Amino acid sequence: GTLFSLEDAQTFESVFKMTRRTFRYICSLVSLELNYMTCYTFADGRELSLQDLVAIVLRRLYSSEPPETIGSTVGVNESTVLLVTESFVAVLCNRAKHHLLWPDSSRMYKIKSMFDKIHNMNNCCGVICTTRIPFGPNRDSEYYCSVIMQVIIDPEMRFTNIWLASTGSMNPFSILHNSSLFNECQKGDLLNGNKLKVALDGSEVGEYIIGDVEYPLLPWLLTPYKEEELSDSKVEFNRRHSAATTCMLNNVLARFKGTWKYLQEETWWPVNPDTLSNIINACCILHNIVIDMEDDAAMPSSEAEDWSYHQQVRQLANEDAVRARDMLSQFFLARMSSELGEEDHELAATGSGDENKEQEAETKSAEEERQC
Repeated sequence: GTLFSLEDAQTFESVFKMTRRTFRYICSLVSLELNYMTCYTFADGRELSLQDLVAIVLRRLYSSEPPETIGSTVGVNESTVLLVTESFVAVLCNRAKHHLLWPDSSRMYKIKSMFDKIHNMNNCCGVICTTRIPFGPNRDSEYYCSVIMQVIIDPEMRFTNIWLASTGSMNPFSILHNSSLFNECQKGDLLNGNKLKVALDGSEVGEYIIGDVEYPLLPWLLTPYKEEELSDSKVEFNRRHSAATTCMLNNVLARFKGTWKYLQEETWWPVNPDTLSNIINACCILHNIVIDMEDDAAMPSSEAEDWSYHQQVRQLANEDAVRARDMLSQFFLARMSSELGEEDHELAATGSGDENKEQEAETKSAEEERQC
């Protein structure tokens, strides 16, 4: 397709905010369903390929321009832009939902380890925040609308949980209280991993997330101390808490809003509420896919982003890789030494057996000579 065929890798990444490898991966996720869609064409009659369809949707999600402007820019009708976007986000939310799941135990162990090493927040599993997503009037209404998105973020700036609420629930506490996250954590279905021993008397602290003072203090959601007179330990807790939340939220929200500009402007919004929800979810999934595919370098940078934090995360990943290689090399050496020891033992046993056979043969030969 003509929209996908950009030979220069740097130009491609500048346009699509991801590498060609990640673009192809996204196409593979939606290919089964989108390949059987009604045939769409450019304004001049040429057929749109799967890659062209995906390119059009990404072009729209990256931009705050209305669909008619995007359509004229890429050479398709406005209706094509709308229909292709609606189909793509619905398919992606179904086929790529594994990129937006609560971490399993092994993944959560890595998350807690990174919080410990970067922010000195032991047993922490994420940062919670809410952000407003504005939308302008649609074709049936002249009123403006907003959606509030509650997210949990891990140290690699990945979304591990999202919850969408209407603007009527502006209070973070009410949004949290109505979310599936709240219900599952209260029941003990989430944040139920290994506990941290914090005192000689055996006292323990379970897994938790952290949030600002606007959130309620819960056993699994820790907020800063608000008293005026704080002890040294409380001051230190607030310092670490603030450093972690400020650093992560600034980086993640700067990247997310700087990339998916469709969600940041009070422009057109879809008539179908499901489409609106799918568009927001799709942007979050695409955000995670780029991180999962290690395409950080292709993402647009922002003045608000702290790239020293990115370097810290990458450094930890490198240290984990070095540690894994060192442990494996030691394992190989130990196993080789063990195998060599077993071979020497077998050889010694074989040699001892041969000597016994030679002695038996010599004894038998001597007896035969005496009999003669």
